[in-house]
Amino acid sequence: MKIHFYGSRGSIPSPLLLKDYQEKIKTILDLYKKSVEKDVNKFFKELPMELSHIYGGNTACTALEEEGKDLIILDAGSGIRVLGTKLAKETNKTIHIFLSHFHWDHINGLPFFKPLYNPTNTIIFYSPYEKMLQNLYRQQMESHFPITFQKLPAKKKFVILDRHSQYNLNGFKIINVPLNHPGDSSAYVFEKDGEKISYVTDTEFTPESISDGDYYKACFENSTVLIMDSQYSLIEIFSKFDWGHTSSNMAVNLALNWRAKKLVLFHFDPEHKDHDLATIWKEANHQKTQFNKRKLDIIPAIEGTFLEI
Repeated sequence: MKIHFYGSRGSIPSPLLLKDYQEKIKTILDLYKKSVEKDVNKFFKELPMELSHIYGGNTACTALEEEGKDLIILDAGSGIRVLGTKLAKETNKTIHIFLSHFHWDHINGLPFFKPLYNPTNTIIFYSPYEKMLQNLYRQQMESHFPITFQKLPAKKKFVILDRHSQYNLNGFKIINVPLNHPGDSSAYVFEKDGEKISYVTDTEFTPESISDGDYYKACFENSTVLIMDSQYSLIEIFSKFDWGHTSSNMAVNLALNWRAKKLVLFHFDPEHKDHDLATIWKEANHQKTQFNKRKLDIIPAIEGTFLEI
């Protein structure tokens, strides 16, 4: 199974700006000029991540892709447009979309998701919120978009998930977990064959969350992969209390406390440049080694990359 990241930003799409692109290229050329390694491919492989990659500017969209199984998508931010382009030529597909909540950065890609325009496809939407349909309709009112949600040609189904019962799909046992976020948000936990994927975005965890966190620990403990809201740096979080997001520092603390095997830093602040995100990643790894020797892999959710488990 592969976990693909098609969009990892929070709040609003944030494309790479021309001046940032040019600065990145200038830095790479300067390093190449000073390097003794003149083989371009070898030189490129040795570049730091902030120069060899771009983190991407699309908002939240993650996909669980498994051969022979229906596609499962977590959130439908602008990144789902990229995924939809990849799927555009496929027909008679059943696609499952789990929505954490209905803030725009988690649904704004749906009007541009090409499988919704193919009448042979079936798209099934999941949410614990009873007003799911109204929220999806509202985004595509005629005053907001040329075609209403109701008129999208694909067959559409809607599943309101129970807060207290698990849902079974593709062999997964799935639960949804309420989170602390303005307007509410929900995490999702997918378990099967001894593997556990926890998708925990758009939530504000504080030190009190850990002391009162037996409930969350019970839900997310021993995650094989913990995809975690880590929008702010440690310094930034002090000026952003009650904004509904978690710092990378707290994400590492929680991952260690919950005994996760792999922490994926996710929902990047739109103000953060690639070098800022690289610094946050390095600081997260330093924090892990300084304060806890337990093995924990920490990676950033770079758009266009995937994990295989």
